[in-house]
Amino acid sequence: MCSNKALSRVFTVILLAVIVPSLTTIFTLTPKTSTISLKIPEIHTGAVEIIAENIGPLAPGIVRPGECVNLTLRFDIYSVRGAYAWMISEERDMLKLHNYTLNTRKYNSRLLELCTPSSIVSGVYDLVLVAEQEYTLPRSLWVFSSISRKIRIAVFSDLHIETGSPTPREGDINRFSATLIAHWVNPDFIIWGGDITDTGSEYEAQITQVYRYTYLYKYPVLSVAGNHDWPTGSYTKYLGPLRWSRIIGDKLLVIGIYTVPYAGVEGVAPPEDVAFLEQALFNYSHIPYKIIVFHYPMFYYQGELTTRYDDEVILKPYAQGVITPVSSYWSPNMTAFRHVLKLVEDYNVTVVIAGHIHRDQFVKYTSTRTNITTYFMTFTSTAHGVALYNGVGLFELDLESGELSFPLQPPGFTGFTNRTTPIASNSLPVGVNVGGGLTYIPIRVFYSATGYKVIFENKYSWYSNLSTRLLWVFPWTSNQNTQIVLTTNSTGNASISLLDKKLTIDKLFTLLDLKLPYTTRAELSIYTIEDTTPPVIELFRSIPNIPVLNKTLTLYFNTRDNEWGVNVESLRVFFNGTSIAVQVLKPTSYIGHHNNVSLRIDLLVRGLNTSITTLKIEIADLYGRIAQKLYRVVFYPPGATPTEPPIKEIEVEEKPTQTPTETTPTTTPTETTPTPTPSPTPTLTETIPTQTETTPTTTLVTPTPTPPPGTTTPTSTTQITTPSP
Repeated sequence: MCSNKALSRVFTVILLAVIVPSLTTIFTLTPKTSTISLKIPEIHTGAVEIIAENIGPLAPGIVRPGECVNLTLRFDIYSVRGAYAWMISEERDMLKLHNYTLNTRKYNSRLLELCTPSSIVSGVYDLVLVAEQEYTLPRSLWVFSSISRKIRIAVFSDLHIETGSPTPREGDINRFSATLIAHWVNPDFIIWGGDITDTGSEYEAQITQVYRYTYLYKYPVLSVAGNHDWPTGSYTKYLGPLRWSRIIGDKLLVIGIYTVPYAGVEGVAPPEDVAFLEQALFNYSHIPYKIIVFHYPMFYYQGELTTRYDDEVILKPYAQGVITPVSSYWSPNMTAFRHVLKLVEDYNVTVVIAGHIHRDQFVKYTSTRTNITTYFMTFTSTAHGVALYNGVGLFELDLESGELSFPLQPPGFTGFTNRTTPIASNSLPVGVNVGGGLTYIPIRVFYSATGYKVIFENKYSWYSNLSTRLLWVFPWTSNQNTQIVLTTNSTGNASISLLDKKLTIDKLFTLLDLKLPYTTRAELSIYTIEDTTPPVIELFRSIPNIPVLNKTLTLYFNTRDNEWGVNVESLRVFFNGTSIAVQVLKPTSYIGHHNNVSLRIDLLVRGLNTSITTLKIEIADLYGRIAQKLYRVVFYPPGATPTEPPIKEIEVEEKPTQTPTETTPTTTPTETTPTPTPSPTPTLTETIPTQTETTPTTTLVTPTPTPPPGTTTPTSTTQITTPSP
């Protein structure tokens, strides 16, 4: 390991602590500079293009200490001088930096061998290749010295980054919640089952890489692409290869291949992927336990099947009115279906994991030809539209006996029980399901130009005593004079505390201790500046300019807060004293900038005579400071000429209650945190649809929490209504 003397980039962090009444703790640092100089980067800018074809953040190379990994480059790099690997790990209540030089052997301009030292500790590392510049492969090397007999595996599927149901905000809530549940169950590694992005765009791939880094930093992730991830090329540019095989502890082989609509035939694995699968199974046939991962499920069925790959009575292709367990996705090419199923039987595959259908379906498949049993497990969507609920799959595999088990079984756990309706409740619930009216563990992370606010809630009694450590890594400012302003707040027996932190060149590593019993809430705010002023509300456009009776008036507002940002969940709008709905135009998700929030308000007054109305807007910033604006809005008959401004700001009679408590910080000792750099130059050596695919439409409308109703006093000749946005 490098000594700290070899680590040249150092940030000094001075921590000040204050205990505030009402369970709020504030930590701050040295006097702040201007807001502009302390801006954190846009979320997606933290992503980097990966230079390797065969490994990446969603398909790390796997080695033991002292072993080597081959690196196949996507383009020629002639001036490679060496490589190093670094990570920050949790050790008791502290974060520790590990930084190792890798022996590097260059075979040609696109093929390298990187060898780890025998002293390297277990964990997931960033790989850095040193050439004319540094090329980073984030979370792309998984080192382990030993593996337990029972290996625990979590499964995310159909994350659909940047979307959700009914809006991207609900999708974000579920994606954040899934990472909390992952830390709680603490798997050995995580499998992602495809449709990681929604459109396969470069921006979504960048957000995915940062999401994986920020919220699942310490966990290895092995992922396959789905039909929503390709063919743009962004998946391989930022996330990893389309097909891969990995060996874990000489006992478990995991293979990922790509299944998509191919050559106009939906759901058929491309020939090159089937060939890759067959070759990998052949090469590693000696590995006792095997898992295959692909996006499209082979079966659309729940329960047990006893048959064989060439059974044409039971395994018929799907068609309308035909009873068959074979999924519609593979049915158009039964040759491919039977060939892959034969491989599963021949090579004694233990588990086959899939996604795509946004519901759990578990099949216990026993071959009458080989007498082997394979578990086909299709998992629900983690963050998009579902039949029952969004969730995270969890199972354990005994690497001595091959026994499959489920250490945590949610209420109504189905397992492999036969059901006429092909759906199961096997995954651990996360987040919210607006369509089903269900709320479990809603987690929100508000992003602004100066930091983050995280709200944790536990609304599911089955998670009665949820507590965990979180190692989260926030994109952060590169300003070396930065400060950290941190507040926490909680209700009931909940608590969130910062155990340790480390600041590198552009990331803030945090070790958080969270206790979140049922019905409780905890909040964490972490910013580069203090919050001192409430947000500003501005009307910037009216269509039409003069409000007209019996015609919709559309008003556009900006709410600005250059410090911690605007809390869109606090928005309240009243028209003539009655609470009304509002459309939030931007940000459309929690990871969008909350310093500027754009609103659209539609008003409609029916009648014949000029009508004077009031419009009141109330919103808070993410610190809790409230702003109010009151407008006098006059609606005229068509063709009338106003004698005064038709939309006019008037004074708000009641003053908003400010929730924050002002405090004066005290000083605690200085902490120095190094940034990893290489050591001296390394040596060069339940409405259940039929089997058809549906892709929910993404809406950009963000629902506003319903405030208490106000009082309406309409005139006898005026009817006030608000049209649907």
